[in-house]
Order: sequence, then C-alpha cells, then structure tokens
Amino acid sequence: MAKPRTKGSILPESILDAATRLFIERGLDGTSMYDIATELGVTRTAVYYYFKNKEAMLAALTDNVTRVAGKMAAELTQYQDLGPVEALRNLVTQHARLILTHALQFRVVERNEHNLSPKRRDNARASRRAVLTSFAEIIQRGVDSGDFRVVDPKVAAFAIIGMCNWTAWWYDPSGARSQDEIIAMLADLAVSSVRQDGAKRPRAAGVSESLRLLRKELAYLERRIEDEPT
Repeated sequence: MAKPRTKGSILPESILDAATRLFIERGLDGTSMYDIATELGVTRTAVYYYFKNKEAMLAALTDNVTRVAGKMAAELTQYQDLGPVEALRNLVTQHARLILTHALQFRVVERNEHNLSPKRRDNARASRRAVLTSFAEIIQRGVDSGDFRVVDPKVAAFAIIGMCNWTAWWYDPSGARSQDEIIAMLADLAVSSVRQDGAKRPRAAGVSESLRLLRKELAYLERRIEDEPT
C-alpha cells in the first residue's frame, strides 16, 4: 500500500478540486475531511494544513467563482470607450468562460450558500449584485444610445446571466461543441436578444408610424422620470 503523501506534495487547488468532486457526488454533509484526504491519497494533516474544515473550502470556492465574477464584471464596465454592443459581448464572454471553466465549483457554491457564515453569505450576495449591476448598466447604456431596444435592463440582465450560469449544469466537455464555440453562441444570443433591429424599422416611416414610435419613447422617458428619486 502506497504511503500517504504529506502537505508538501499537494497544492490547495488539488484539495479544492477533490472536495468539489466529492461535494457533487455526496453533498457537503456527506463528505468528511477524511474522505477528501483519501481521495487525494494524502494524510488528513496535509488537508488541515491548508483548510481547517469543509466550510473553509466552501468559502474558498465561493471566492474563486462568485467574488471573481463580481470583480471582473465591475472592471469591464469601467471601459467607457467600448460601445454597448461590444461591452455586452465582452461581459457575456468573460462571465460564461468563468462559469464553464469552473462548472462543478459553481454548482457546489450555488447549492451550499446557506452553509457559509453570515458575513461570507453577505459578501457572496454583494458579488452577485455587482454582476447584475454591471450587466444592467451596459444594457441601459445601449438603450440610451439607441443600440438596444427599449427593455427593462434589470430583467434583461437576469435573463442573460441565467443563460450563462445554466451552462454549469448542461455543458458536456465531450460534446460536439467546444467551450469557445458555446461562449461565442451565448454572446451572440445575448446581443441579439436586446439589439435594435434596424431592418424591421420602415425606411421612410409615415406619420402614424412616427407617432407610434414617438409615443413609445415618451412612455419610456416618463417611466424613467417616475423612477428617479425626488
């Protein structure tokens, strides 16, 4: 029987990968620190050297996925030189890539947020709000510029984020489509779902059509004014 390895022979990332696989198979409650050590072929001391318990592992996984997603999304919105179409495409691309490259970790985090400490749980929710805010701000920018249709930016953001997040459950690396192909398709779908389709607008709109469009824009502006704080 091979002698268990010690802490110097493994990395924290290896422990998190093993823990993730077991959490998916057995659940957080059904997995022990001994199980994780056995999965890796190391001593429990080696695991405890990096993580004092399973909750610490879950916190690390949450940081690797949820916190990083919020940070990346917030950073992209700072690039004001990008047009809304390109900005949304880039935002979807980076978010979808993060989910697809951390699919199992994302599933563990989504299922076990209630096991985090109150502070960690609040931080995770703040990161998710940051992602939502970033998507909504870019969509609103596109609506204001006329590049996107008049849509509720928050609802559209929820829909697009959900589309990206769901890949963690259905994407199969051994399937016919590569990660890059899936990401490109998601970015196209996201942009198409909100982009203004000029081809559907009359080239020379009549009076009635012009009035209809004007009323639509006025109704939108009225809603914006009503939503503004007084």
